[in-house]
Amino acid sequence: MSAAAVEEERDRLAAIARMYYLDELGQQEIAGIMGISRSQISRLLTRARDLGVVRISVDEYDPRDREQELALVHRYGLSQAVVVRTAGGEGAARDTEHARRAIGYFAAPAVAGLIRPGTTLGLAGGRTLAQVIDQLRPTPVPRGAHAPQGLRVVPLMGNIGAEASEIDAVDLSRILAQRAGGAFYTINAPAIAQDRSARDLFVAHEHVRFVWDLFDSLQLALVGVGSLEESAFIDRGVLPAADLNQLRAAGAVGEVCGRFFDARGQECVSAYRDRVISIDLDSLRRCQDVVAVTNGPRRAAAVRAAIAGGLVKSLVTDDAGARALMD
Repeated sequence: MSAAAVEEERDRLAAIARMYYLDELGQQEIAGIMGISRSQISRLLTRARDLGVVRISVDEYDPRDREQELALVHRYGLSQAVVVRTAGGEGAARDTEHARRAIGYFAAPAVAGLIRPGTTLGLAGGRTLAQVIDQLRPTPVPRGAHAPQGLRVVPLMGNIGAEASEIDAVDLSRILAQRAGGAFYTINAPAIAQDRSARDLFVAHEHVRFVWDLFDSLQLALVGVGSLEESAFIDRGVLPAADLNQLRAAGAVGEVCGRFFDARGQECVSAYRDRVISIDLDSLRRCQDVVAVTNGPRRAAAVRAAIAGGLVKSLVTDDAGARALMD
């Protein structure tokens, strides 16, 4: 293409872009002025961006509240904190599902930075955590004779219900391992057995025991934090009223990996405790870094207790959750 033809094309693209972006004409109206089809206008607008005829700039925006992060680290002795700003702070912007999606999108890069080759990573289930995993794009580990040891992803608990769910630890672990090119280990067991004897049979199986042994080598764990009023176990109806009443009487304020704990972060003693198929809280405490991924003010008491009990060492939340923790 000659220099004159190139210049003519750029002029044409600039004219179309001006009418669309500055004069705010519709593509159909521009097509009528230029004497071409609407679909051609759409393609030419894309070409204008590709060639730099149109350059879009956006004011610098930090989606994280760095001041709140420092305050949380100082107040609670956390290894690190990620606080996602939810624009507006009220109304639709504070809708729980919108908050989960915002946390997933804006916190994922920070979480991805924690995942390194050779890490044995434990993963729990949860709705906010599922949003983060959905947005995670960890760098795949290269394969070959001289490649570093790959990531190992271990679910920290069995499936919550009979029906498979995209927020279960097993499903989230499989997705993360596939994206990172790591190894995935599964637990073919429910999160809650019908009684202690059934639990013991599941845990005694060689496949489950193999995964249990990996708990001792965890460098990183990503978990959700529930409460006695709001957790995936309650939402999915796997905890009958008798268990809930017993846990309430035992002083339960929060839940991690299906294990309910009191205000000091100690596991509540109950018959329910003997039926859970998940990492035990002492093993979780020994993990180098346990990152709680949660949202909103409703779980503030549960998060405080989990930190107090050494169950949580880092935190990902939104600004409303951070404010509740600092109040």
